[in-house]
Amino acid sequence: MASVTLTGVNKIYRSRGEAVHAVKDLDLRIEDGEFVALLGPSGCGKTSTLRMIVGLEEITSGEIAFDGRRVNELDPQRRNVAMAFETYALYPNFTVAENLAFPLEVIGLSGAEREVRVREMAAMLGLQDILDQTPGSLSGGQQQRVSLGRALIREPAAFILDEVMSHIDAHLKFRMLFDLKRIHRDLGRTTIYVTHDQVEALALADRVAVMSQAELQQVGTRNDLYHRPANVFVADFIGEPPTNFFPARLESSNGAARLHVEGSDLAFELEPEHAARLGKTGDERFIAGIRPQNLHLGQARDGRGASIAAEVAISEYLGEQVILTLGRGESVFRALAAPETHAARGEPVRLHYAPRDVMVFSASSEALIA
Repeated sequence: MASVTLTGVNKIYRSRGEAVHAVKDLDLRIEDGEFVALLGPSGCGKTSTLRMIVGLEEITSGEIAFDGRRVNELDPQRRNVAMAFETYALYPNFTVAENLAFPLEVIGLSGAEREVRVREMAAMLGLQDILDQTPGSLSGGQQQRVSLGRALIREPAAFILDEVMSHIDAHLKFRMLFDLKRIHRDLGRTTIYVTHDQVEALALADRVAVMSQAELQQVGTRNDLYHRPANVFVADFIGEPPTNFFPARLESSNGAARLHVEGSDLAFELEPEHAARLGKTGDERFIAGIRPQNLHLGQARDGRGASIAAEVAISEYLGEQVILTLGRGESVFRALAAPETHAARGEPVRLHYAPRDVMVFSASSEALIA
């Protein structure tokens, strides 16, 4: 196992005389045995980062180190990093046992040693009953487990997974999430998991590194990202349904501060300490954010808090919950409600919230202020 440290890492591709900055000044440390997810939309730089760690892409500038040892100049074989991809890349004419054993044969292990290791890995991944089958006769989930086993079996310093669940259906994905979490717990391998799916990242990782437009936006636990997002992008990308955002101005009356939403008569009350932080910025315009989960129909959950009035535009029944799309003036936003909620289009409702759940971002930098 190994810690992985990226310091000032940049990747610039050149095409037809133009430079494309794929990764910008990336600083990231992954501890020995930690499970870290690189999360972001397509084109954000996460796969380029992964390929530089493995050694499949040359680093334009910066340094990558394993356990403090610089590896920039080492080829992939000498870095001892194992990868599994969204495509299974199994040898079609090999049996499952032969696919698992092949990396051990390459490094020169004896036939007896290979057989023991294959049996151990097959038991861990639930592949014991299909060792004599070829990939063409396996389901997608079985092929993915064979692919994972082939990467893990040679005991790499770090284990890297690139969009490994992209081709798996929702039911099987739930099982694979459980299996990956169990494998990491049992083996304790340093694991880097690349995905665009926040559910996968938040379910699996000890920490998540969120990327956008070639830059690292925030690194943190699921609680950090959900409750203290670094900026508007992270607040919008993490959480489902996405966060509601409102352009707003700071107003004070009778000793209380509120954010008045532009284009409507909506206003969100603020915690006193949050209001004090906004006052120190000297700005008047901000972006208010509140998650749909924090807007409740009926009375506030703790008997306190504040409320806003709105009108129902759409009611979406999803079985375990109802998503309400609401309007007030020019503002359109969403809230979650209990599955038994019946709200007709045009029906007036009152939504309660806790002022502490109102996030406030800079209108210029979009960074979180309070």
